[in-house]
Amino acid sequence: MTRTTRILGFAVATLAVSGFAGCVDGQLGLSRTEMLDHAHVEMTVSTEDLTAGWTRDGEWLVSPVLETPDGASRAGALVGLASPGDLPGLEARVLVDGAPAGDWKALGGTWSEEDQHVAVAELGGTGDGAQLRIRAEAVEILRVLQWTAVIPEPDAGDDGVPLEEVAGASAALRSELGGLGIVTRSSWGARATRCTARDTRKTRLAIHHTVSGASDPARQLRGIQRYHMDTNGWCDVGYHFLIGQDGRVYEGRPLELLGSHVGGENTGNIGISYIGCFHTSGCSGLGPTTPTSASAEIGGRLVGTLARLYGVTIDGTRIKGHGQHPGQSTSCPGANLRSRVADIVSTARSRTLASSSPSPAPAPAPAPSGASCTHSYGGRYGNTACSASYQCCSGRWGARGSCGSCACVETTGERGCGMTAPAPAPTGASCTHTYGGRYASNACSASYQCCDGRWSSRGACGACACVETTGERGCGL
Repeated sequence: MTRTTRILGFAVATLAVSGFAGCVDGQLGLSRTEMLDHAHVEMTVSTEDLTAGWTRDGEWLVSPVLETPDGASRAGALVGLASPGDLPGLEARVLVDGAPAGDWKALGGTWSEEDQHVAVAELGGTGDGAQLRIRAEAVEILRVLQWTAVIPEPDAGDDGVPLEEVAGASAALRSELGGLGIVTRSSWGARATRCTARDTRKTRLAIHHTVSGASDPARQLRGIQRYHMDTNGWCDVGYHFLIGQDGRVYEGRPLELLGSHVGGENTGNIGISYIGCFHTSGCSGLGPTTPTSASAEIGGRLVGTLARLYGVTIDGTRIKGHGQHPGQSTSCPGANLRSRVADIVSTARSRTLASSSPSPAPAPAPAPSGASCTHSYGGRYGNTACSASYQCCSGRWGARGSCGSCACVETTGERGCGMTAPAPAPTGASCTHTYGGRYASNACSASYQCCDGRWSSRGACGACACVETTGERGCGL
């Protein structure tokens, strides 16, 4: 028997540089309620909110009460830091009728990767509210904190089968989607799914945004999945596909399984979420607030391909944003992405696997014949070499096949291939951010530093010569 629940609230404050939230209602910076698919309430805060809206209690900053009408026995948090570092001290407690009903419980880390962490604590009882507190000194290193208090899903799959018996039992990605260059679950490092509720007859598609940073989509996705599974006890990440601003598609929850992304409207509904924040305000520091051309185009091709596979009519009735579904009190996928849904639908009608390939972002200037290309993940590709979705054609990224057959293929984007020698970049070489900004050697973005032409963690090659956090302008040149 499938257990279906829903989100009852979503209290959100201003986001900073990175995070793993789902769709939100209204503009960031306002408290709001959102109805989704599992019973939990979330709060997202930035450093500014901590210093202005939380209460100082000795060495701690204490949150407002997070009301949980469906109950809470576990607390969990997603933490984004300004640079790679350890998880700051976090504790949570349960409340009943507004009064503390238990001691503070330390949150222990379940996942960490550079500047991002997931942490969880069992609260030792069940209440109708919760509070979180964080060490006051963490304000200096914190970029964003997202936390929730829930009664977690039972330790079994959707049909009651013990989780260890169903892990990894999903089907492989459909071969018909291969031409889209989709980054598979194994490639981005997904945990095995624990879902068992099948939903093979697809009749519609929903567009979302993650309300998060976008510069490292795979890492964002790993954090989203861990947060959903470790904190809420969910069987997997809720979306079937996610789209990065680099024009790459990432496989989420296996397509043949029931998704968890639109409250009461998940049956037959394929969830597609753009990684990033696309509200008209409140997304400062999270990267581009409008979808890139490459991401909009690949989104249209993905929608068109899926619609044709399942016989879904390509129109605004069956392909629409999260907030356009019945009973949804949310502005997801954000005004700047919602305004592009019609373009995505139009692309879906005309651009398919057979008719076209995605167009990567244009290069800033032509390169000499035979020049190599550098992937946003750091790998260098020789002339006519291919990544998962693109081909290096005389120094410019183009669709695969743009300059003949692939001399070699390397799909991670981290190593590259086809270079006659893996010589390091010349001393003093600049770095180009995923968002387009160019940084001189020793200059820093929000989380990384350009060290002689290669991105590394901040401090890897000394003090930052300058810092420009948007990734769009760069500095130090």
